[in-house]
This record gives sequence, structure tokens and C-alpha cells, in this order.
Amino acid sequence: MGRKKELKIEENDQNASKVDTRYYDELFKKIKDQESEEFNDSESLEALYSTILEQIEEDNSELKKCLYSYHVDYFLYKSSVENFSKFFTILTSNKELLEQLLSDTRTSRAYEACLMLIGNKTKSSSDNNLLESLKNSMIDLGDYFESNLENILETHNGIFSLRAFLRVIGSQDILETIPNETNNKKFKNKEFNIKNVCVKVVPLDWNLGVYLKKFSKFLKEINLLEIGLDAELSPFVSLLLRKMYANYPDKCCSIIEKIHKQFVKKPNSFNSMIQDAKGSRFIESFLLASQFEILCYYLNENILPNIVSYTKHIYANYPIQTLVKHRMQDEQALVVLFDSLVENLTSIIDLNTDLIYKNYLIVELIEVCAKNKNLNFKNLIQTILDYFGLNTEENKIHFLRVLLVYQKLDDIQKESPIDQALYVLDLKPIASTIATKLIELDEKTINKSFNSLNSNELEYLATNSVGSHFVQKVLNLCQSKDRNFWIQSIFDKLKGRFVNISKNKSGSFVMETLWSVGTLKQRLMIVDELKMCEQQLKNDQYAKFLVNKIGLNFYKRKPDEWKQIQTNEIKKKRLFSDIISDSNPNDNKNKKKFKK
Repeated sequence: MGRKKELKIEENDQNASKVDTRYYDELFKKIKDQESEEFNDSESLEALYSTILEQIEEDNSELKKCLYSYHVDYFLYKSSVENFSKFFTILTSNKELLEQLLSDTRTSRAYEACLMLIGNKTKSSSDNNLLESLKNSMIDLGDYFESNLENILETHNGIFSLRAFLRVIGSQDILETIPNETNNKKFKNKEFNIKNVCVKVVPLDWNLGVYLKKFSKFLKEINLLEIGLDAELSPFVSLLLRKMYANYPDKCCSIIEKIHKQFVKKPNSFNSMIQDAKGSRFIESFLLASQFEILCYYLNENILPNIVSYTKHIYANYPIQTLVKHRMQDEQALVVLFDSLVENLTSIIDLNTDLIYKNYLIVELIEVCAKNKNLNFKNLIQTILDYFGLNTEENKIHFLRVLLVYQKLDDIQKESPIDQALYVLDLKPIASTIATKLIELDEKTINKSFNSLNSNELEYLATNSVGSHFVQKVLNLCQSKDRNFWIQSIFDKLKGRFVNISKNKSGSFVMETLWSVGTLKQRLMIVDELKMCEQQLKNDQYAKFLVNKIGLNFYKRKPDEWKQIQTNEIKKKRLFSDIISDSNPNDNKNKKKFKK
């Protein structure tokens, strides 16, 4: 089988070398890099799209050249819904062409791109005819996948497109419900990557979820444990399990029971699979979709007895952290998992590694405590304090200092006094995240420790690459939680240091955040200090942006008008934040609790 795959790849490479894509490569690259003024206006761009669509519709060789271009995904990303619909119709309307294109690795990429973009395209259009056309194309593609499913899974031709199809039908996959920050960023043309697009599902009233049930019939006829370890098929089966759980939980139960029976027949298979790169992802989906009784079985038989080795393993940690993130917040049965993780936390944490998964578990545990009040948050905090050597009331005041450098108190004191730790030792990003989460939960020990920071320490944090992110997060958090006295305390401690912070690369971002969260009185603190060094700041590579943002020159010339403008801006900002908070009742509850 491996030799066949190698021969197929070589054959594809040889075919690729025979396809002349230079015309489309150059055309798409010019659009992508915006190097050509010819395509900068919408009319010229529309004419170009029409020309390309006519060429590829009339001549299959031109279609192949177009699809072989590595820039076709950006062409689809920028296309209007109408042109996108025409392109997708060309790809799906002819079954023979569909089979031919999906069997070629290069041309099948276009199907993946279309499927990853189609949900976004449907959200941006209200034209019923266009939506109906896209729906029909999806049905044509779904029918092809259904009738050729066995062949696709055996030869792997079109397997990636099949997975992309699964991602966009029915309800959202539970692991994609919270998009990554990278998915939300606006792409600069030269940085565009189709994999970074936030994938959205097609309208539910298209009723394409029925294909999930059709595909799931295949699972009843195979050994799922063998498939779970297959590099190509395991991701497909894992995704299908999660989608079935989200859309047809009753139907999913029979599949889960079948997998469970196969595991019971081979008792060691769970342990070996959870430590495999692909197998761990299969286990992750299996546990997410498992009903209560089956989940409890694997907790007691496999996970709890091996909790330390699993959570420290590069692959086995995924299923456990996923359970913490997605099921622990609602299910009482998983309190025992939380207690076990906290009890063994000191054996799991590794202060001397860059492997983030070993330490990010702390973040997951803190976050889930905010959602499930049955979890023992105090025990978690005490465990963390004990681990870092902060077991007396006198030492606890240094919690933040110890946490940010992510070392035990005894080890820190061997190198420097504790009040010098932030200057001497490196700050760790993961520690900054943990500290922010604790402050967000209003944990008393971390709050006292933050308020104990002196002006020098706070300035150092503001001008440090890691520390500046932490200070910015704290400022934004204080504004969202109405902790105005915290913000005032930070302003007071940094007063007289605004010029130095503004001229620092990291510090300039902190200054912009201070400006953003500040009241009129606090903004006046900033401008009154900066106006004394206006010319110096204007010529500084970092401070010049802040000078323009705050209107320093205008303040010196017309202070009363400047104050009025700032007052209006702050009022608008508060009004806007009130509207957002009204739409999020949980935030309002948190604010009321804090005020009490």
C-alpha cells in the first residue's frame, strides 16, 4: 500500500510538471500582491473574474491550469458570491470531471478551498438564487462522496475534501466553536493562508446533515480501532464522531458502544492508542462523544490510574485537556478528574520546559473553575502556592513575582532577593496567562500581590516584551470588570515615568492601553507629562504614534476644545461598552458580584 502511494505521488508530480500554470500564477499573484493597478478597481476585477470563468468553463485543460496554481485559493477568497457560485458549479456539476479532479492532489485543493469558504460566502449574501445554486452544488458533491465513500477511504483520493465537506455541514464541530485568535485577524494580501480562515457551517435549513447519517453507516462495517491509528482515515472518523454527537446524539450512541466493545476485547489498545499521534485524536473524539456510563468506565479504568503519565505525554494530554475544557464545566462526574489533576499537579508541572501543554493545564483548570462552582478552586490555588513554596502569609505577597518568573521561591532566592526577581530572571508567557486568569477570577492572593508591586517593578513590566502584554491584559480586564481603583493605582504608580515608557517598543503599547482605559483626569495626567518632551517624542520611532493618537499638539494649542473632544469620546466608548455588556448577562452578574 505504501509503495502504491509513493508511485501515485510521483505520477502526480510528473503530471504537475507538464501543466503550464504560468499565466494563472502571474495573474493571481498580481491580484494577491496588488502589484498591478489594472486590477485595483472593482470593475476591472469583475471583468477579470468573468474572463477566467469563461475560459475554465469552455476548456478543461484551462480549468486544470487554473486549479494547479497555488494562488487559486486567494482568487476564491476575494471572489464575489456570484463568481464563487459559478466556479463551484463548474467543479461539481460534471461527475466524471469531479472524480478526475478529486483524484489529483493538486486539483483537489480547490475543493477544500471552496468548502472552507462557502459558509462565509453564504453569510454575506441574501440572494436566494445564488444560495440555491450553492446548495445544489453541495448536494452534488455530497451525493458523489456518498456513492464513492468506500473507494475514497480505500484510495484516499479526495479524503481531505471529504473532511472539509464534513466540517461545514450540520451543526458546528465542538472543537471549532471557539475560533483561534489567528482565525479572526484580517489578512494582509501577502500573508493570506486558506488554513487560517475561520470556517463556518452552511445554513442548517439546507438539511445537509443527513449526509452525516449516510457516512456513519460505513462505521458499522469496519474495525474502528485500526482506522483510529490510520494517518489518513483517523481524522475523518474522529470528525465524523464529533459531528454525529453534535447533530444526532442518539445515532452516535450505537457507534460509541461499538468502539467500546472493541476496546473491551483488547484491554491494552486504549493505552497504546492514546499515546499515538493520530490515535490520541481519535480517543479525544471518542471521549467527547461518549455517554455518561462509558465515560466513567474509561475514567476509572484508564485515565485516573495513569493521570500523571497521560498528562505529561505529548499526545495523551490532548484527550484529558479536551475533557477539562468541554465537558468538565457541565458534568458532576468529572469532578473526580479535576480533584485527581489537582492532587497530582505538582508531578505534572514542569518549570524547566518549553513544552507548553505541560503547564497550560493550569490555565484550563482555572478557566473551568469559573464555569463549574462544584470544583474546589481554593484547593487548586493552595496546591499552586505550596508548589512554588509560598506556604506562609508573609511569602504569599510575592505570589505574582514568583509566578511571572515561573520558579520556586527557594530557587529564586539562590540567585537574587525576591524583590529583584522580575529584573534578574526571564518572564514566562505561560505564567503571564496564568496570572491574568487568576486576576480575572478575583483571586485574593494574586490581587494582593499585584497591588504590592512598586513603581519600579510596574515600569519594568510595562517595558518588558512579556510583561507589557500582562499589564495590557490587566488594564483591559479592570475596565471590563469596573475595577476603577486598580486603574487609578496603576496610573499613580507610573506617574512621572510616562515619557520613558512611551519611548520603549513594548511600553508604547502599554501607554496606548492606558490612554484607552483612562478617564479624562487620567488622560490629562498623560498629556501634561508628555507635552514637556513633545519634540523628543515626535522624533522617537515608537512614541511618535502615541503623540499623534492623543493629539498632543492640539492639546497645547486648544486645551478646552481638546478636553471636550476627549469627554465626548469617553462617553461614546462607555455607551458602546454598556450595549455590549447588556448583550452578555454573565458579565453583568460578575460586575454586580464585584460591586457588592
